[in-house]
Amino acid sequence: MNKNMNSRSKYLNYKSFLVLLVFSAVIAVFILFKPFFIEIIIAAVLSSVFYKAYLKVKKFLFNKRYLASFVVCLSLLLLVVLPIINLVIYAGNRAPMAFNKVNEIVLQTEVLQEGLLERFDIIGLEDLNLKEVFLNITKDISDFLVSGATYIIKGATGFIISLVIMLLTMFFFFADGENMVKRIKGWSPLPSKYNNEIASRFKNVSRVTLISIFVTAIAQGFIGALGFLVIGWPFIFVFIIMAALSIIPYLGSSIFYIPVSVYLILSGQVWEGIFVIIWCWLVVSNIDELIRAYIIKGKSKLNPIFIIFSIIGGISMFGFWGVVIGPLVIAITDTVLGIYEKEFKDVLEE
Repeated sequence: MNKNMNSRSKYLNYKSFLVLLVFSAVIAVFILFKPFFIEIIIAAVLSSVFYKAYLKVKKFLFNKRYLASFVVCLSLLLLVVLPIINLVIYAGNRAPMAFNKVNEIVLQTEVLQEGLLERFDIIGLEDLNLKEVFLNITKDISDFLVSGATYIIKGATGFIISLVIMLLTMFFFFADGENMVKRIKGWSPLPSKYNNEIASRFKNVSRVTLISIFVTAIAQGFIGALGFLVIGWPFIFVFIIMAALSIIPYLGSSIFYIPVSVYLILSGQVWEGIFVIIWCWLVVSNIDELIRAYIIKGKSKLNPIFIIFSIIGGISMFGFWGVVIGPLVIAITDTVLGIYEKEFKDVLEE
């Protein structure tokens, strides 16, 4: 009897110590990988989205997985990543110049010199120096954009390192991802059907969140162009500019419509300028979360309000990539809670 109790005690000590070792190892790895958390997550997302393309390339290259992985990573770099980087850097450098041009227009225009406020008979604002107000506003915006462009240039080294880490991670995820996934599923005590459900949810939500970025850019360009069409501007021209700029984090299409609306007001087209800024600020700038929520809802099966909160929360925590990470977190959490609901259904119904 005592021998059995000693054996059981040793077994429990062995298991407890093993669990403690595993827990400590996981914590240590998390701390070690924490600086690269976003790069690893985005690499996993991109790898899952483009894995079918990788399989086709691998088949074409006679199943040489490392060569196929290199080709796919290089293609993504040249066709997707570099054009977006160039657009962000170009917009960051050109936007301050646009606002400086607005300053020149303010200094030269006769509209403000003739007393714009008196035309509208606004009581109590007759003595307001409207030109000075516009100059101060445009100077503040220009300074903000200059600091943003400077930040982009100064952070170029860090960004390049981050990009290299992401591409390198993607390279091995493509080449060895299948074995990695099998091993992770083997570590999980959950039944295979639940492991597959979590993996499938991750893949589906990853795909739709990436698609939503480009769909919302097109939608913002389209809706913004409609507003400009009302005041007589060419639809296609505005659509291309606003759709492209919408991909840029934080600033987006405001780089275009704020200088244009200020120019319209200062050149005498007051109501057109007011309409543009109200339309773009209230409608265009706020439509992206709604569209993303609607697109992601189909695959995540979540209420749109939770998706909107996850996008906003993700952006506040992780920056631009929070658009992808936020919905992923909420979708996987919903999947885990769904598994819990299935397993403890009888207990929960009591």
